[in-house]
Amino acid sequence: MINILAGLMGAMLGFSGALLGAWIKSSGEHRRWLRDQKLAGAAEMVGAGTNIYEYRSGGEYWLESFEPSELREWQSRLQQGRSVIHLLCSRETREHADSFARACWRAKGGDGEHEDVTVAALRAFNAALRKEIGSE
Repeated sequence: MINILAGLMGAMLGFSGALLGAWIKSSGEHRRWLRDQKLAGAAEMVGAGTNIYEYRSGGEYWLESFEPSELREWQSRLQQGRSVIHLLCSRETREHADSFARACWRAKGGDGEHEDVTVAALRAFNAALRKEIGSE
């Protein structure tokens, strides 16, 4: 009877160890997936936002060199990245992402003050995202 009980206890400990190992691995994979999704969304948003900023702040010659379809594509990419940020990130990161997107759309040609605001918004967004994903 004691041998059976000892064997059963050993099997239970082994099984619980296997479950714990699987849970730890799954948790780590989920964290990596979440981090990758946040980074991909942010990269898409920053890339598109920068293009929109350059388009909106450029001179008349600059504006004529772009097709309207390019602006629509950038707007779509900006919104896709922003959606990822809004779904997966903290409130602070979302607020900085929104500030950056607004700054990109408010850009005007030859406005140095607005450039400072846009750069500050981008830096704040990057800092919040780095803090959130742990890559400060």
